[in-house]
Amino acid sequence: MRSRIKNIVKNLLLIFVFISIGFALGKRSVPHAENGQKSETGTELVHVYYMHATFRCVTCNTIEKMTKELLESKFAGKIRDKKIIFSEVNFQENEKLAKEFDIVSSCVVVAKERDGNILSYKRLDDVWTLMGKPAEFNDYLIKAIEPFLTRQEDSQ
Repeated sequence: MRSRIKNIVKNLLLIFVFISIGFALGKRSVPHAENGQKSETGTELVHVYYMHATFRCVTCNTIEKMTKELLESKFAGKIRDKKIIFSEVNFQENEKLAKEFDIVSSCVVVAKERDGNILSYKRLDDVWTLMGKPAEFNDYLIKAIEPFLTRQEDSQ
Protein backbone atom coordinates (compact mmCIF):
# COMPACT_ATOMS: atom_id res chain seq x y z
CA MET A 1 0.00 0.00 0.00
CA ARG A 2 2.77 2.43 0.95
CA SER A 3 4.64 1.65 -2.28
CA ARG A 4 1.51 2.32 -4.32
CA ILE A 5 1.01 5.74 -2.67
CA LYS A 6 4.65 6.63 -3.38
CA ASN A 7 4.18 5.70 -7.05
CA ILE A 8 1.00 7.80 -7.30
CA VAL A 9 2.69 10.82 -5.70
CA LYS A 10 5.76 10.37 -7.93
CA ASN A 11 3.59 10.18 -11.06
CA LEU A 12 1.57 13.23 -10.03
CA LEU A 13 4.78 15.21 -9.46
CA LEU A 14 6.13 14.14 -12.86
CA ILE A 15 2.88 15.18 -14.54
CA PHE A 16 3.07 18.54 -12.76
CA VAL A 17 6.67 19.05 -13.92
CA PHE A 18 5.83 18.22 -17.55
CA ILE A 19 2.78 20.49 -17.54
CA SER A 20 4.85 23.32 -16.03
CA ILE A 21 7.57 22.90 -18.64
CA GLY A 22 4.99 22.80 -21.43
CA PHE A 23 3.30 25.94 -20.13
CA ALA A 24 6.62 27.79 -19.84
CA LEU A 25 7.66 26.82 -23.36
CA GLY A 26 4.25 27.70 -24.78
CA LYS A 27 4.23 31.13 -23.13
CA ARG A 28 7.71 31.83 -24.48
CA SER A 29 6.74 30.93 -28.04
CA VAL A 30 3.70 33.26 -28.21
CA PRO A 31 4.70 36.66 -29.60
CA HIS A 32 3.79 39.61 -27.41
CA ALA A 33 1.53 42.37 -28.71
CA GLU A 34 4.49 44.71 -28.51
CA ASN A 35 5.93 43.06 -31.60
CA GLY A 36 2.86 43.53 -33.78
CA GLN A 37 1.25 46.81 -32.83
CA LYS A 38 2.56 49.92 -34.51
CA SER A 39 1.04 53.18 -35.54
CA GLU A 40 0.12 53.95 -39.11
CA THR A 41 2.77 55.93 -40.94
CA GLY A 42 2.97 59.46 -39.61
CA THR A 43 0.36 59.03 -36.87
CA GLU A 44 1.10 59.23 -33.20
CA LEU A 45 -0.26 56.97 -30.52
CA VAL A 46 0.03 56.42 -26.82
CA HIS A 47 1.57 53.05 -26.00
CA VAL A 48 1.04 51.75 -22.47
CA TYR A 49 3.57 49.05 -21.61
CA TYR A 50 3.46 46.71 -18.68
CA MET A 51 7.13 45.84 -18.25
CA HIS A 52 7.77 42.67 -16.25
CA ALA A 53 10.52 40.21 -15.45
CA THR A 54 10.53 36.58 -16.54
CA PHE A 55 9.34 35.47 -13.11
CA ARG A 56 5.99 37.07 -12.34
CA CYS A 57 4.53 37.13 -8.86
CA VAL A 58 0.90 37.61 -7.89
CA THR A 59 1.52 41.35 -7.42
CA CYS A 60 3.00 41.65 -10.92
CA ASN A 61 -0.01 39.92 -12.45
CA THR A 62 -2.37 42.10 -10.41
CA ILE A 63 -0.70 45.32 -11.60
CA GLU A 64 -1.02 44.16 -15.22
CA LYS A 65 -4.68 43.22 -14.69
CA MET A 66 -5.50 46.54 -13.01
CA THR A 67 -3.79 48.47 -15.81
CA LYS A 68 -5.70 46.57 -18.51
CA GLU A 69 -9.00 47.02 -16.69
CA LEU A 70 -8.45 50.76 -16.36
CA LEU A 71 -7.56 51.12 -20.04
CA GLU A 72 -10.57 49.06 -21.14
CA SER A 73 -12.98 51.05 -18.98
CA LYS A 74 -11.63 54.61 -19.12
CA PHE A 75 -10.05 54.63 -22.59
CA ALA A 76 -12.13 52.10 -24.55
CA GLY A 77 -12.79 54.53 -27.41
CA LYS A 78 -9.12 55.46 -27.71
CA ILE A 79 -8.18 51.78 -27.79
CA ARG A 80 -10.82 51.07 -30.45
CA ASP A 81 -9.50 54.02 -32.53
CA LYS A 82 -5.92 52.76 -32.05
CA LYS A 83 -4.94 55.99 -30.27
CA ILE A 84 -3.88 53.87 -27.28
CA ILE A 85 -2.36 50.41 -27.39
CA PHE A 86 -1.30 48.14 -24.56
CA SER A 87 1.56 45.66 -24.49
CA GLU A 88 3.05 43.44 -21.84
CA VAL A 89 6.77 43.05 -22.34
CA ASN A 90 9.36 40.92 -20.57
CA PHE A 91 12.12 43.48 -20.05
CA GLN A 92 14.65 40.72 -19.43
CA GLU A 93 14.07 39.46 -22.98
CA ASN A 94 13.62 42.86 -24.65
CA GLU A 95 16.87 44.59 -23.76
CA LYS A 96 16.27 47.41 -26.23
CA LEU A 97 13.13 48.62 -24.45
CA ALA A 98 14.64 47.93 -21.02
CA LYS A 99 17.53 50.27 -21.85
CA GLU A 100 15.27 52.83 -23.55
CA PHE A 101 13.04 53.08 -20.46
CA ASP A 102 15.83 52.45 -17.90
CA ILE A 103 13.92 49.49 -16.44
CA VAL A 104 15.25 47.61 -13.42
CA SER A 105 12.00 46.16 -12.10
CA SER A 106 8.42 45.65 -13.19
CA CYS A 107 6.45 48.82 -13.86
CA VAL A 108 4.07 50.56 -16.23
CA VAL A 109 5.43 52.89 -18.90
CA VAL A 110 3.38 55.36 -20.93
CA ALA A 111 5.03 56.34 -24.21
CA LYS A 112 4.23 58.61 -27.13
CA GLU A 113 5.17 56.87 -30.39
CA ARG A 114 5.21 57.67 -34.07
CA ASP A 115 6.03 55.05 -36.71
CA GLY A 116 7.25 52.68 -33.99
CA ASN A 117 9.69 55.29 -32.62
CA ILE A 118 9.43 56.44 -29.03
CA LEU A 119 9.15 60.23 -28.87
CA SER A 120 8.74 60.57 -25.10
CA TYR A 121 7.77 58.42 -22.16
CA LYS A 122 7.00 58.35 -18.46
CA ARG A 123 7.81 55.41 -16.24
CA LEU A 124 5.20 54.78 -13.53
CA ASP A 125 7.13 53.12 -10.74
CA ASP A 126 4.56 53.98 -8.06
CA VAL A 127 2.16 51.30 -9.32
CA TRP A 128 3.76 49.03 -6.71
CA THR A 129 2.87 51.23 -3.75
CA LEU A 130 -0.61 52.06 -5.10
CA MET A 131 -1.65 48.56 -6.08
CA GLY A 132 -3.56 48.05 -2.80
CA LYS A 133 -5.45 51.32 -3.36
CA PRO A 134 -7.38 50.83 -6.62
CA ALA A 135 -8.84 54.36 -6.79
CA GLU A 136 -5.42 55.97 -6.28
CA PHE A 137 -3.82 53.50 -8.69
CA ASN A 138 -6.36 54.38 -11.39
CA ASP A 139 -6.00 58.12 -10.75
CA TYR A 140 -2.21 57.81 -11.01
CA LEU A 141 -2.45 56.07 -14.38
CA ILE A 142 -5.09 58.45 -15.74
CA LYS A 143 -3.02 61.49 -14.73
CA ALA A 144 -0.02 59.97 -16.53
CA ILE A 145 -1.88 58.96 -19.71
CA GLU A 146 -4.08 62.01 -20.32
CA PRO A 147 -1.23 64.49 -20.95
CA PHE A 148 0.13 62.16 -23.65
CA LEU A 149 -3.32 62.11 -25.29
CA THR A 150 -3.62 65.90 -25.11
CA ARG A 151 -0.22 66.34 -26.75
CA GLN A 152 -1.30 63.80 -29.37
CA GLU A 153 -4.43 65.77 -30.26
CA ASP A 154 -2.52 69.08 -30.31
CA SER A 155 0.05 67.79 -32.80
CA GLN A 156 -2.50 66.56 -35.35
